[in-house]
Amino acid sequence: MDSQGLHPDAPRHKSPIKWMALVALSLVSLTTYAMWDQEKISIKASVTIPPLSASAQRGRAIFATACQECHGVDGAGGSRKGQPLIHPMYRDNQFPDFVFKKSIRDGKREKNWRFGPMPAIDTLTEQQIDEVTEFVRAVQNASGID
Repeated sequence: MDSQGLHPDAPRHKSPIKWMALVALSLVSLTTYAMWDQEKISIKASVTIPPLSASAQRGRAIFATACQECHGVDGAGGSRKGQPLIHPMYRDNQFPDFVFKKSIRDGKREKNWRFGPMPAIDTLTEQQIDEVTEFVRAVQNASGID
């Protein structure tokens, strides 16, 4: 018998706090991991529409039918399907026109935002893609994104 009156071979029960903390941390980690891709954020930008050229007006009409569902009215965002295009990340010196047009034509993998990959919009002609790009750039400039 030891000083506590237990046989030397008797099991010693340690505090269950360590195990409870480990189980709680595991549950929180697994829950966070499982829900991470489920949550989509909605971001809405403030947009200023300038006087538009004829081709930019056509681009706005095309945008309304082909892009607005994901990128919001006039590219302002606010949907849970796509990011706002009126955002400093998409200004011309960081996201040049050729990249913008390629993204429309070929789609784009998910990279900076958690909205999933952008599908290719293969129903638009090159001229229509140019007009959409002109419209978005005009709105970006008028909204203070140079």
